[in-house]
Amino acid sequence: MNVYQLLRLNSRIKSHRLKFLGLWLLSVSGKRHLSIQLDPVLACNLRCTMCYFTDAEFVRKKMKGIMKKDDLARISEVIFKYALKLQIGCAAEPTLFKDNVRLVELAKEKKVPFISMVTNGNLLDKKQIFDLVSAGLDEFILSMHGVHKETYEKFMGLAQFEKFHETLSEITAVKQQFPQVKLRINYTFNSDNFGELRSFFERCGKYKIDVIQLRPVDKIGESAYQNFSLKSIEDQYPDLVANFQEEAIKRNITLLFPASVKRNENQSLKVAGNNDSSYLMPYTYCYVGPDFFWKDDFDWRNEGFAKWQERNRWNWRLFKNIFVSKSTLASLNRNMLNYDVEIHQT
Repeated sequence: MNVYQLLRLNSRIKSHRLKFLGLWLLSVSGKRHLSIQLDPVLACNLRCTMCYFTDAEFVRKKMKGIMKKDDLARISEVIFKYALKLQIGCAAEPTLFKDNVRLVELAKEKKVPFISMVTNGNLLDKKQIFDLVSAGLDEFILSMHGVHKETYEKFMGLAQFEKFHETLSEITAVKQQFPQVKLRINYTFNSDNFGELRSFFERCGKYKIDVIQLRPVDKIGESAYQNFSLKSIEDQYPDLVANFQEEAIKRNITLLFPASVKRNENQSLKVAGNNDSSYLMPYTYCYVGPDFFWKDDFDWRNEGFAKWQERNRWNWRLFKNIFVSKSTLASLNRNMLNYDVEIHQT
C-alpha cells in the first residue's frame, strides 16, 4: 500500500462531508480505517532542544513506562485488524524497546498494510535494521534537525552526527536487498537551521531517500528551544521549496511540506494551508502507549474494539459528522497536519 498516495488523495477531496461518509462506511463495515501511533516505551536516548524531553519536570511526571512483551499479542488482537497503518514511535524513541521485531511480526500476521518506525537512528545497527525489515517493516522515518554536524548535534542533544549518517548508509544498503523498504527524513526546521536545507542534497544525496518531510517548529511542551517565530524566513521559504521540488522530481522523492510558513504568531503556531484533514484525526488517529489506549474509557484488556464502538454509538457519531459544519469541527480540533503533500513519481 502506498500511504503517500492515500494522503494525496485525501488532500484532494475538499468536502469534509464526503470524507466522513467514507470513514463511516469503512467503520460500519469493520474495514481498516485507523492510523495507529504506538509508543512501546516512553523514554528517549537524546535531548533534542525542540522537544519536551528537555523539560525535566515534564519527563519526570509524564514520560515513563514500557510495554510488557506479553501485552503485544493482546494489542495486536484488539486493534491491528482495523489499522491502515501502524507507526512505531510517536512521542518517544522506540529503539529503546527490545521487542520491536516481534511487534512488526504481529502486525504482519494481522496483515497491516503499512508499518513504519520513527526514530532518531542513533541506536540502530546493521543487524537491527535487517531484522526489522525481514520481519516486514515498510519504512524507516529518521528525525533530523540539522544538515551540518555542529547544527545537528546542537539541536539533537547527545546525538552523534557520524552515527546518524552510518544509519542512513546501512538503510540504503539494506534497500538493495529489500527495494520496497522506504527511507524517510523528517526535518524539523526553525529560523536557525532553515538555511542549511540548501545544502541538504549535497550532504545527503548519496542515500536512497524516498520521502522528505519539512516540518515547521512547533511548541510541544516547555522545550529548551523557545524561538518559534518563522517571520525571518517567510520570504526565503518559497524559493527553497521550489528547489526541493525540483530535486524531488529528479530523484523521484515524495515531498511533504507546508505551502507557506506564514502564520499569525499571536494566535497560533499553525501555518497557513489548505489541509483540513485534522477534522478526521479524533476518529482515525489511534494512540497506544504504555499507559493509554485509543480513548479514556477503552478497557482494551477486557473489551474488543467493536464492543467499544457499539457502547459509545461510535458509528452514529461518525454519521452525524457528515452534517456538521466545518466551522464547528474546526472549533473542536487543532490542525495536527500542518503540511501539504506533493508527490513526484515516474
